[in-house]
Amino acid sequence: MAATAQTRGTAPHQASGGGLPGAVAAEWTKLWGLRSTWLCLAVAVLATAGTAVLAAVELRYSDNTDTPAANSLVVAATLLSQFAVVAVAALSVTGEYATGAMRTTLSTVPRRGRMVLAKVAVLAVATFAAGCAAGAVVIATTAAMFGDAVIYETAPVLHGVVGVGGYMAGLALFTLGLGLLLRSTAGAITTVVGVVLALPMISQMISNDTLDAIVEHMPARAGTTLMAGTGDPYSGGVAALLLAGWAAVSLVLGFAALARRDT
Repeated sequence: MAATAQTRGTAPHQASGGGLPGAVAAEWTKLWGLRSTWLCLAVAVLATAGTAVLAAVELRYSDNTDTPAANSLVVAATLLSQFAVVAVAALSVTGEYATGAMRTTLSTVPRRGRMVLAKVAVLAVATFAAGCAAGAVVIATTAAMFGDAVIYETAPVLHGVVGVGGYMAGLALFTLGLGLLLRSTAGAITTVVGVVLALPMISQMISNDTLDAIVEHMPARAGTTLMAGTGDPYSGGVAALLLAGWAAVSLVLGFAALARRDT
């Protein structure tokens, strides 16, 4: 009887996967155990660097005589590389559905909220670090191309490094929620491309005040404001809150779908 009672007493602890720290450790190992994570994040940084060089060459030989700020090129440089981060975020959850590994994850960490929180923590740290690295590469490229002409004030540098990291992390968490909701890599990535790229393009082609107002408060516009630090159409703080809000809504929807279907 004593042995039975002891087994029953320890079973919940074992099933919980070591609590939140254990879940975070497991998710960290899984994320970095995927070659796609290394490849996509490397592509993100390298593509950012390459695009920054092209943007710097164009700016250098243009008629623009304005003195460039340290973060002048970050928005243009991350236009394409952001989707490599989106791929990492999508695959971190949809890959588990595709291989059936999600069943193992949920049996190891049966508390859905804990599992999602662990994924959020790991993905946020990884993509924030990658974004900061990409931003630093852009600033280094700007310095190499323009030398002493670059404005190295604290605000532009922070927006160019931390702002890029924040945008990449926010976009990754937004994608993670969509991955939980849709359980499809193609579906999650396509939705993000539509929100980040297609809608702003449509807004530019169609003159509609309502659509313009909506697009101004979507992740891409908030990210642009956060990275550029222009204060237009709102401050960097508001931009960060908007990104966090979009990520939170997506994650809540994804968690609701997870709790309903995968039980």
